[in-house]
Amino acid sequence: MAKFRVGGDEFVVVSEPIVGTAGLAALTQAEREVARLVADGSSNQAIAAKRGARPRTVANQLAAIYRKLAVSSRSELVARLVDLQTERRGHKHGP
Repeated sequence: MAKFRVGGDEFVVVSEPIVGTAGLAALTQAEREVARLVADGSSNQAIAAKRGARPRTVANQLAAIYRKLAVSSRSELVARLVDLQTERRGHKHGP
């Protein structure tokens, strides 16, 4: 539980959602494929063509991936995927 004040109001946070910790298991098979293609450098249009989908579908899948992995850009997604692969191999890095 956390308490904080904004102006004259006091707020209490009872629980916080855990975001981005489930890793690749949180993604659907289609989302994993889209993430892999993003990591390979493919654009949304190229991914759509490879998957027989519309670019808007790819954009929606990418938004879901960002939310599930707690990232906000393609470069953050690629970095997160590298981290997840490293963790899967049993090599944690960082502090």
